Amino acid sequence: MLFACRWAWPLYWIAQGTMFWALFVVGHDCGHQSFSNNRHLNDLVGNMAHASILVPYHGWRVSHRKHHGNHGHVENDESWHPATKSQIDRMDPLGRLGRLKFPWPLFAFPFYLWARSPGKTGSHYDPNCDLFQPSERRMVLTSDAFMLGMVGILAACTAKLGVLAMFNLYFMPYCINVIWLDVVTYLHHHGSDNPAEKLPWYR
Repeated sequence: MLFACRWAWPLYWIAQGTMFWALFVVGHDCGHQSFSNNRHLNDLVGNMAHASILVPYHGWRVSHRKHHGNHGHVENDESWHPATKSQIDRMDPLGRLGRLKFPWPLFAFPFYLWARSPGKTGSHYDPNCDLFQPSERRMVLTSDAFMLGMVGILAACTAKLGVLAMFNLYFMPYCINVIWLDVVTYLHHHGSDNPAEKLPWYR
């Protein structure tokens, strides 16, 4: 019945995409070990929540920790760092478009997970990436296994329900989730240099 109500799909995409974003927030809190007092429970829930939205929990957790330790540093911040003019000048046209031209930055997160920020090499999925310590290799592989499990579930659902159904049920909500994540993170990390300026309500 819902498949016949085409007008209802955008409402579903927004609602489900918002719930996907809520799953990201749960995984975020697990990564900060603030979800519970039990590290193993935090890591289990974090892996499950993040894998369901195709985020490698431990890979993201480590890069997020590095981000908090180097926030706003042009060279050492892992994400959301300002690019220097020379970095922008060296970017290929596709990279410049993705970083600077609206609305493409709203979809940056999956590319960041795969290839990190401009000027950095490796991937959040690669346990040999210089982002990780040797002691974190097993944790990254564990998150990769959760991710592969989710990819398997999505493949099975696609085989059973069809591409169009999964486009509506998963892909479009996933895009809404990515937009939510990038917009909220942008608003959280950018603001006026004037401490006396009153921030608008949406900040």
